[in-house]
Amino acid sequence: MKLSADWRTEIQDMWGIQILESIECAPQGALWTTRCSKTKSDVARGRPKDFYVSPVNKFFYRWAEEQGVRYGVLSDKYGLHLDDEELEHYDLHPSVLTVSDKQRLGRLIQQKASEAGFDSVVFYSPSPLMSVPYFEMLCYSGLEIFYTTRLGFSAKCLD
Repeated sequence: MKLSADWRTEIQDMWGIQILESIECAPQGALWTTRCSKTKSDVARGRPKDFYVSPVNKFFYRWAEEQGVRYGVLSDKYGLHLDDEELEHYDLHPSVLTVSDKQRLGRLIQQKASEAGFDSVVFYSPSPLMSVPYFEMLCYSGLEIFYTTRLGFSAKCLD
């Protein structure tokens, strides 16, 4: 699926995801997430920051740890890989996921987030286009979902 220049409206309309123009507008107590990456370390088992090692992921981990927030990585295999959990290495591309796979992963995201005490998720990814499979998974989670392309404090909250 391709997103147009009006991707903000499309994401809201298709998946019910709320767009954050500034992270200052994020709900308190939300679980912060980003997407997994093709670039993975060669560890057999690890936490997200040991495992998904793209520049975007590393930037996100540093930001989340500086902010003191819990975080996770949306995973094509596990649904959600929480910051404190060690999981097995895998190599799976989102293009092979079926609708039923994304529904199953959405349920896993909901289960893990709820068990960790979260009912809302903020998803960070600088690329809306590369995030489409994760928007789909998140939509199936039934959680309240927010999306941002930036982690800086710049714009005012839109009421």
